[in-house]
Formats: sequence, C-alpha cells, structure tokens
Amino acid sequence: MRLVFDQAFGLDEDSLHDVVAALSERLRAHPRLRRPLDRVVGNRWAEFEHDLTHFIAALGARTGDHGGGLAALFDAFPELAPEHVADARDLFVESALAILPLHAAPSLSDLADSVCDLTLRALRPQSSETSAIPLPRRISEAEEALRIGAGLG
Repeated sequence: MRLVFDQAFGLDEDSLHDVVAALSERLRAHPRLRRPLDRVVGNRWAEFEHDLTHFIAALGARTGDHGGGLAALFDAFPELAPEHVADARDLFVESALAILPLHAAPSLSDLADSVCDLTLRALRPQSSETSAIPLPRRISEAEEALRIGAGLG
C-alpha cells in the first residue's frame, strides 16, 4: 500500500512528522527500547526524527531514497532482536492511531507491518537455506527489497 500524502485524506508531511514525534516520545519511555536507543541515538533525537520521517516518506512514495535505514540501524544496534522490532512496530502503530484520523492510519500501519516483516525475516529466517546466509547479507537483501519497494504491499 502506498502512502497517500493528501491533506483531505488526513496524511501529509506535517502529520507524518507528528506521528514520528509521538513515536520518539514512546520509544524513549519504553522499558525494553529506552537503553539501547539511548546508546544508538544519544542526544540526537531531532536528527533521528528527521531521518525517520524521511525514511517513511521515501518508502511510502517508493522513491528508493530512504537512506539505508535498516543497514544503518543494524550497524548502530547490532544486538537488535525480534522483540525490539515488534515493540517498535507496535509503538509506531499506536502513534499513528493516536495522531491521525482513523481512515488515514492504516496506510502507515501497513507500511510498518511490511518493514517489520522484512526486518524479522532478516533477523530470524524461516528456512535452513536462508539461515545459512550470513546476517549482514540478509540485512543487505532486506535493504534492497525496501529500496525497490518489494514486500511493501
């Protein structure tokens, strides 16, 4: 599903930024994510929010210009576990539902689910053939899938 940036629909770049700001607050308060993200983000939360907004907008528009978000995340947060990904996705969906009109939130929720699914497949592959592929390569393949829009609905 593509993001529809249309004020009449209730989703534009300003509302996307509002969702990311709400997510940022929730991430900083989350008991399992707070400490690792403090190490990764430090005091650069404004930069994090800007980059995440760009990442989401680029994925939604399928420009391929999302900035390598998954690879950068894995580089900065090598202990990333499936629980972290699921927690972040849930917080993102909660933020979207809290900020956006109900009819606008599903496009962001679907996008979050797609990114989460790609990330989880890289972290814990389902087949023994895929699990033989080194994690950095699986991450690179997930990043390439995001760049071309594969798996984004």
